[in-house]
Amino acid sequence: MTTEHDHSEYHKEKIIGNLSQLEDHLRSQPCSECCQKHAINASQYLEEQSATNPDSNPELLKLAERVREIRRRLQELNNMKHSHDQQKLQSTV
Repeated sequence: MTTEHDHSEYHKEKIIGNLSQLEDHLRSQPCSECCQKHAINASQYLEEQSATNPDSNPELLKLAERVREIRRRLQELNNMKHSHDQQKLQSTV
């Protein structure tokens, strides 16, 4: 049988793992799809931890908001790149 503590540890491991992978992708292989995936996963685990454990650290909610902001910025950068690529493609036609 699992306990609240077991769920908290599971969430923390998943949060740390996804944030570590996000950092690695941003530093060494800036793949927008992978970065988005890890940011989404981290924010979902943060939200789930807060929802399932009302006594969890309130700083986790702040971290969840920060990760959502990172996701928004990654999406903006991806949109800008896509727009730039489309402009280059149209200029070659």
